[in-house]
Amino acid sequence: MFMGDILSCANKTKIRNEIKLHPQYNRIYDRGHTYWTGALQDGRDRGDSPYYCPVGWKRYSFHVCDNFHEKVKGWCICYHGTKFSFGLSILLSGLKPAAVIAHGQGIYASPSIIYVSHPRYSEVREISLSEQSSFIKRGKYVQFVLECRVHPKYRKVIGCETLGADNTIIDPNINNKIIEWVIDNNNKDIVDFNDPDASIICSGLMMRVTDNHPMFLPESHWWGQRASGQKCNIIYD
Repeated sequence: MFMGDILSCANKTKIRNEIKLHPQYNRIYDRGHTYWTGALQDGRDRGDSPYYCPVGWKRYSFHVCDNFHEKVKGWCICYHGTKFSFGLSILLSGLKPAAVIAHGQGIYASPSIIYVSHPRYSEVREISLSEQSSFIKRGKYVQFVLECRVHPKYRKVIGCETLGADNTIIDPNINNKIIEWVIDNNNKDIVDFNDPDASIICSGLMMRVTDNHPMFLPESHWWGQRASGQKCNIIYD
């Protein structure tokens, strides 16, 4: 997700924070912050797909509606990667059906944030010194992913990965054969998040900032060849 330069992103996010963000539910997911192992067992109904800790990401929660937990009861958490140039238009308007339809027509998402963090889905942006701000104080690279909710009845396809990972394990919690979802767009050109009958809604913005290219993170080993000896750390402030 991105709209112009990093500073522009910060300014526009501040505006959204005043009207639609829900800071009470902002989270940092990692040891020492919000963290759990295995599928989360907190008594909430998130449909038929387990919810695993999105370690290494910071979540900015959106105010969807006043009765959010009632509205999304039984709705699964999934993720949608995006390009920087598309980000603001997605947040303000909604999601379009995919142009590349390996598993058929619809909106593509995944229960795995590790999968959608691949650069094909979630663009990696280098942060210049001039673009650093109070929004991103440190770090050299940034990625954004949309956290979404979808009811299982709108999930048309549960399919395999399409990035050529073959037998390489992408996400230790989610099998490669069930890592891509196709969501029914109900014949709409854009699924508006504000539509009460929307098949998918956006509940948060996930951000990952690192001090080196994220290809060097341990969880990115499946991206392909990379130089040996390189390290990467996640930055939370």
